[in-house]
Amino acid sequence: MRPQRFIRDLTKTERQEIEEMFRRGPNNRIRKRAQAIRLSAMGYTITQIVEILGCNRQSIHNWFDTFETQGCQGLYDRPRSGRPVTDTVDYRDRLVEAIKTNPRKMGYPFTVWTLTRIRAHMAREMKILLSESRVRQIMKAEGLVFKRPKHTLAQKRDKDAFAEVRDILEQIKKSPWNPMPT
Repeated sequence: MRPQRFIRDLTKTERQEIEEMFRRGPNNRIRKRAQAIRLSAMGYTITQIVEILGCNRQSIHNWFDTFETQGCQGLYDRPRSGRPVTDTVDYRDRLVEAIKTNPRKMGYPFTVWTLTRIRAHMAREMKILLSESRVRQIMKAEGLVFKRPKHTLAQKRDKDAFAEVRDILEQIKKSPWNPMPT
């Protein structure tokens, strides 16, 4: 049987930094790593930590190794390779500006933006076509809320006739109702 592995004794500053990462880490992955180090320093075994965090045993060993060699900074995510981001700060600014502008003022025949419409508009304006999910992510990051448009015919009705019928309906509601006329 393999001997139990625990993290080395933490210095006071490391303990404070781990606590800070655990409480206010920028994302869940970092908070989970900090919690694993914290639990080990408190005397929990790797088996117990696996049960508490619900993660792989090897991941905990990897986090311990990284912490032992690089300290607290090793628990943060490293930059990953991949496709560069296609949307720029200018794209985001123009997207926000477009969403806050009535589409009719931009020459469109509609009054409400949808994801499909704003995406097509931005493709025309910026020559960058993003997926609807990416546009939604940008909107969320910018604090904009997307709601599905409610199409009504309220503006098409005759206001005078509607008011007259509404008054009649109110009178009917207020009058005593007798289902059996005599």
